[in-house]
This record gives sequence, C-alpha cells and structure tokens, in this order.
Amino acid sequence: SHVFKALASGADLVALGRPLIYGLNLGGAEGVKSVFDQINHELSIVMQLAGTKDIEAIKHAPLLHQAASLA
Repeated sequence: SHVFKALASGADLVALGRPLIYGLNLGGAEGVKSVFDQINHELSIVMQLAGTKDIEAIKHAPLLHQAASLA
C-alpha cells in the first residue's frame, strides 16, 4: 500500500532499498526476487481494491484522508 500511496501522491518512482537489502542478506538473488514478487503481489491487490488497472490510473486515483477515531 505504501507504493500505491506514493504513486498516487505524484511520485515517479519508489525506492525499495531496505527490503531488497534484507532479501539479499537472507536469500541472495532469490531473496531479492522474492521481495520484488511480494511487493508486486501486494501492489496488484491494492490496485484491484482501488479499482485501478495500471500505473497511470494510480496517478489519477484520489487519496482520502481518514481522521483517527477516539474509540
């Protein structure tokens, strides 16, 4: 969801440094591939929930701020 929010906020790219370093440390090249696969999978789920079909649609998706409730 962080990647989606960054793109919807106007970012042209999103850095994934720390997760990729962890993946590299834990599993080498396969660990990095696994991180990319997981992030891609999570982004596709968020895109489906938001009704966006591609990256260009994300850039035009409205972001709504939800105030924290004091329940």
